[in-house]
Amino acid sequence: MKTTLITLSVLLIASFIARALFNKPSAKINLSDGKKFVEKLDELGYFKYADKKDKDSLKQELITSFNPNNELVTLWDEESGAPLDYRYYFCDGETLFEQGGFTEILSELQPTFQKIGLEITVTEHQEEWDTENEWLNHSITINNQKYTIFKNFKDYGWGEATQRLVDIINDQLSKQQKEDRLYPVSGGNDGRLIFLSNKQYKYIYSIYKNPEWKPLEIKEWCDIMGVKYMSVK
Repeated sequence: MKTTLITLSVLLIASFIARALFNKPSAKINLSDGKKFVEKLDELGYFKYADKKDKDSLKQELITSFNPNNELVTLWDEESGAPLDYRYYFCDGETLFEQGGFTEILSELQPTFQKIGLEITVTEHQEEWDTENEWLNHSITINNQKYTIFKNFKDYGWGEATQRLVDIINDQLSKQQKEDRLYPVSGGNDGRLIFLSNKQYKYIYSIYKNPEWKPLEIKEWCDIMGVKYMSVK
């Protein structure tokens, strides 16, 4: 737990520094534009999962940090590391790819699964490195649906692991008829994941300009990040 909290703190500090460097005074971001953006998000139900006590601070953070050329922001719980909007998560591709990383992030996303009402039950999980052939086979069964994450895989699969995770969660969201979908943001050690409805996604996509730092549908994300897409079924 201490290691997880230390890692989270480092990520939070790094994210803050990156935003501070990008958001120079010369950017001249208009606060009224930020207010309009947040008002529209509120209208679209963006803050509906947040606790009532956190909504004002979340909105203020989005207003003051609003920069369509940079990334969307949020606030995180200092103890649990969960986003206070229950939407926007860190996703380190390296950690996700490593042994145990997949089930670890499923656990981290559980607070939002509960908010959405999404049932995620892992009934089988196989993660095997074949030393003779020097390749990885990795599969997981969720709610009786088997998914292939890696098959005879020999490369560093940071981005591929993210693609598989997003597709698996979205398949379950679709099967369980939930309105939200999971979208990747950026990649590598700086990856993020965000839960959005279709209307929220389209609105944010229309406002934010940098494709390397805004939510994307998975195939566009793969094209931009140089990830070879593979179906999980």
